[in-house]
Amino acid sequence: MIAAGVAIAAVVSFVISAVLYAAPPVAALVSRTSTPRPGINMPVQMLFVVLRGLLAAAVLAALLIAGDRHGAGAGAVLGAIVAVLPVTILAGAVVHENVPIPTALVHMTDWVLKLVVSGAVVGLFV
Repeated sequence: MIAAGVAIAAVVSFVISAVLYAAPPVAALVSRTSTPRPGINMPVQMLFVVLRGLLAAAVLAALLIAGDRHGAGAGAVLGAIVAVLPVTILAGAVVHENVPIPTALVHMTDWVLKLVVSGAVVGLFV
């Protein structure tokens, strides 16, 4: 059952990103401030988003199991705690790499939402 929860969380994570980045203001901001990597087509990029979601959900599942925690609430709290990591990394990108703050905020929002929701979904299966 845990594998099903991880798979579902990865799909939900993908949908969260798709909805966020498809929003017209977000799409316009990201296209203005980001440079796509040449040679990587859209299906490959989408597959990579799914794989990252699978990995993140698997880590959340492992931490829930290791901590003997169960349920959507525990998963959501764990997701919020783990979300500190990408927020910290993106804050560093703003300071050290001159990433525009609005762009970093979009990416931070994406990861915080994905980790909290993925944690809640995985928690239902643990």
